[in-house]
Amino acid sequence: MDTPRRTARAEALASTAITLVILNSILAVFLPHAPLGYVSAAALAVYFALCWRHLSGAAWMTLGLATALLAAELIHGVRPGAVIEGMNRMGFLAAFLAVMSMLRTAASSDPEIIRAGDYLTGQPPGRRYIAMTFGGQFLGMLVNFGGLAILLEMTRRAIGSQRGKVPDTTLDWRLRRMSTATLRGFSLLPLWSPIGIGINALLLAMPDLRYADLVGGGLAGCALFIAWGLLLDHFSSPRPQPSIPSQAPATPRPLFTLAAHIVLLVIAIATVGAATGTSFQSAQLLAVPFYSVFWAVWSLRQTTPPGTAAKLLLTSSFAGFSRAAAEIGVFASAGLLSVLILEVLPADLIEQGLRHLGQPWMIVVLLNATLFLLALIGVNPIVSASVMATMIGRFDISGLPDVPVALGLAGAWAAVMGFAPAMTTVTFSASIIHRRAWTVGPLWNGPFCISVLSLWTTAVSIWVAIYG
Repeated sequence: MDTPRRTARAEALASTAITLVILNSILAVFLPHAPLGYVSAAALAVYFALCWRHLSGAAWMTLGLATALLAAELIHGVRPGAVIEGMNRMGFLAAFLAVMSMLRTAASSDPEIIRAGDYLTGQPPGRRYIAMTFGGQFLGMLVNFGGLAILLEMTRRAIGSQRGKVPDTTLDWRLRRMSTATLRGFSLLPLWSPIGIGINALLLAMPDLRYADLVGGGLAGCALFIAWGLLLDHFSSPRPQPSIPSQAPATPRPLFTLAAHIVLLVIAIATVGAATGTSFQSAQLLAVPFYSVFWAVWSLRQTTPPGTAAKLLLTSSFAGFSRAAAEIGVFASAGLLSVLILEVLPADLIEQGLRHLGQPWMIVVLLNATLFLLALIGVNPIVSASVMATMIGRFDISGLPDVPVALGLAGAWAAVMGFAPAMTTVTFSASIIHRRAWTVGPLWNGPFCISVLSLWTTAVSIWVAIYG
C-alpha cells in the first residue's frame, strides 16, 4: 500500500474517531450520569495517535502533561469521580471545537465572507481602525483564524499594491495600524463570544455560571478595549496622517449578512436550549451542526441543490477533522488538566494563602497577573484560566463572586492574545504579514495589551472591593 493511501485511510479513521466523540458528547447531554467520558477518551486517544503529524509543539506539551498526570494519579490514587469528570470535560471541549469547525467550513464557503473582508480593508483612513477592529472580532467569531487570515491577507495585498506609489514609511504605518486593529478585535472574543472557546471554557469550569451572567460585563469590557485602542491609535498616528485612496466596495451589504447569521445562530442556540432544558454550552453542541448545514445550503442556493450542498459541508467537515488536531489537542487536554491539576496541588494551602491576602480584590489581581505571565512562557490561557476558575469555584471565598473572577480572567486572556510571541494568534498574524512575532506582539501591540490589562484588572478589582 502506498504512503498517500495509508495517510488518507489514517485521516479517515481519525475523523471517524472525532465524530464518535461528537456523538458521544451529544448523548452525554441527555445521559449525564453514564460513564461516556471513557468512550470519548478512548476515541480521542485513537484520534491523536493517527493525527500525530498535525500536532503542534503546544499540543504535544499539553497532551504529554495531561497523559503523565493521569498516569501518575491512577498509580497513586485519585479522588473518586475526578477521572471521569476530567474525561467528560475533555470530550466536551474536543466535540465543541469539532462542531465549531463545521461552522467555520460553512462560513468559508460563503462568498459574502470575502466581500465583507474586502469592504473592511478598503475603508478610508478615518474609519479604517474601527472597521478592522470590528472585522477582526466578527469574522473571527464566525471563521476563527480563517477570519483573521482573510483580513490580514487582504491588508498585505492592499499595502503591496501601493508600493512605489506611496512612501514606504506611510505604508509601513498603515500595515502596523491595520494589523494591530485586526488582532485586537480578534482578541476580544474571550470576553463575550457565545460560540468562542474562551467564555465556554470558563462556563464549563464554573458550572453555576450562565452566559447571561457574563455577557453584560464582557460587552462592557469590549467597549473599554475598543475605546482605549482607538484613543491610542489616534495619539500614536503620525502628523500629518498619511493619505491613501479608499478602495472600499460600494455597499456594506455583506456586513449585514454576517450580522444576520450571528443573530440567527444565537436565536437557534437559545431556542434549542429552551426546548431541551440543557445548558448554554450543550445547546450549542446540538444547534451548531444544524445551523452549519443551513448556512451551507443558503450560501450555495443559486448554484447547488440543497442536498448536494449539505453533503458537501458534511464531507468537507469530516475531511477537515484530522487537520484540526493541534487545536483540539490543546483544548481537549486543557479540559482534563483543569481537573487533574487540582488533585495534585496543595488545595488547602492555596486556599489558606488566598484567604490570608485579606482582600478579595487582591485575588483578582493575582489571578490575572498569573494568567498573563504564564502565557508569556507558552502556557495556553485555556489551561491556566480553566484551572484557576475551577479552583476559585471550589474554594467559595467570601466576597469573591464567580462572575468578576470569570470576567477578570477573560479580560486577561484577551489582553495577552495579542501580546505574547508564543501565542498562536501572534505567530499566525506575523507569518501572514511577513513580520516577526516579537515585532507584531510586544513591539506593535505591547503598550495596548499591558495598559488594557491594567485598566481591566483595576476595574474588576474595584467592582469586587465595592460590591463583592
